[in-house]
Amino acid sequence: MNNSLQKLSLRLVLSLCSVVLFSSGAFVFAQEPNDIKTGSVLFFNHYTSNPFNPAAEDTQLNITNTHPSSSVVLHIFAVDPTTCQVADSFAFLTANQTAQFFASDFDPGTRGYLFVVAFSGDSPRNFNFLTGTAYIHRADGKMADLPAVAVSRRGGAVVDNGDGSISLPFDGVTYDRLPGTVALSNFNSQVTDSTTMYLYSPRNFFTGDASTISVFTLVFNELERAVSTSFSIRCYSEIQLSSLRVLFTLNGFIPAGQVGWLKMSAGRPLMGASLSRGPNFSGGRNLTILSLFPSWSIIIPGTP
Repeated sequence: MNNSLQKLSLRLVLSLCSVVLFSSGAFVFAQEPNDIKTGSVLFFNHYTSNPFNPAAEDTQLNITNTHPSSSVVLHIFAVDPTTCQVADSFAFLTANQTAQFFASDFDPGTRGYLFVVAFSGDSPRNFNFLTGTAYIHRADGKMADLPAVAVSRRGGAVVDNGDGSISLPFDGVTYDRLPGTVALSNFNSQVTDSTTMYLYSPRNFFTGDASTISVFTLVFNELERAVSTSFSIRCYSEIQLSSLRVLFTLNGFIPAGQVGWLKMSAGRPLMGASLSRGPNFSGGRNLTILSLFPSWSIIIPGTP
């Protein structure tokens, strides 16, 4: 077979693969929440600061409007993990504008997450052009560059609750669905490394949500063996992997020099990130989405 025929055959194979991916729903799933696209809603899974010593611990938060000609209003919500109270503010981005702000100025002394919604006037807007990043450095030595998780607005309508609040339906019709089962896809043995997960289940940014949520967890080691455990979170929780209650201990199940992974579900959407520090490698990443929650509403303040 000559080179021309080989190239033609390769193109045909790639075309067929593309058809299979689109028809199997892989393309549809790629449109659901992830951190490599733009959207009308952004989740920043972790931010932190030390207001007395920002050089030791702080977060640089960046939001960009990628639309070439349209400006946008941002409604920004910040959650305090201690009180579960929500603080909010508005920002404005012109076309092609990027902005940065620091947690030590914006919400000093808080370790939590941000929820950002594109607005037009007093109403959520279909504006799938937002992206963002959080540059994090913590006093415990953990550092990460976490991209914001973007959620697309698809159509449909938000719901006026009649009490000054509105509900945003994350049902695959109005907005993308949210993660249902998430995974920490790989972690080093905690004998040598220190890994922290930051978890939350967004619900109510109008009055706050202090409900306690039980998270069911399966932990796997290199031998494909699994053990189960559970723990509780509230509005936003930091979970040290070494604190997981596992029979024979986590370090016995995943000893030094080995790796593991885990997956979590809570009967409602679950989101978050992890940061790790070890003798050789350090960094962070958003949790991997394994499945999507069928339908969920997030409540935010509506028109005054």
